[in-house]
Amino acid sequence: MTKIEILLRSSQTVFTVSDLAVLWQISERKKLWEVIKYYVRKKRLQKVYRGIYVIDPHYSPLELVVNLLPPAYISLETALGIHGINIQYQSDIHAISLTSKVITLPTGSRCVFHQVKDFILFDQTGLQQEKNFLLASPERAICDTFYLHPHFVFDNVHIVNTQKLLEVVTIYHNQSLKKRIEIFANSLEKGDH
Repeated sequence: MTKIEILLRSSQTVFTVSDLAVLWQISERKKLWEVIKYYVRKKRLQKVYRGIYVIDPHYSPLELVVNLLPPAYISLETALGIHGINIQYQSDIHAISLTSKVITLPTGSRCVFHQVKDFILFDQTGLQQEKNFLLASPERAICDTFYLHPHFVFDNVHIVNTQKLLEVVTIYHNQSLKKRIEIFANSLEKGDH
């Protein structure tokens, strides 16, 4: 099996240099870079960002984003849009990470990373494992949004589970956020939204 066939059989659409080393079982860095450069020259691999490659131009942009600044997960406006909570189109892809940073890709797309404390990032409560990336559930995306943008307004909150919302908010260890979420959950239960 060729090295490209190995990548094609993988469920991934985006590969870091470390991914390539593992999948191709090449431990020597110099040899690994030679193989990568060879496949880039032959146009079998495409570099999309420093140290990140794809074989198919139809790769998952969400998978790319979480590989740009790991560890990261998709949240905020992007997750809210995916779940149908916000209906306004958002071209930027938003993710939660340990660092705040905006990365513009060669395609012109912007990846916006929002910093949270490490104990929040690493807590899996309210995160859904998608094919090759983590996505905030509706409740986690709402808590992340209120944590970073306290006065954010949501379009469609009918699918939000108030019990899950109250469970997720505990991971932030933030009393003002907890009060804000309790008020929000209370208004959901009364049908004020």
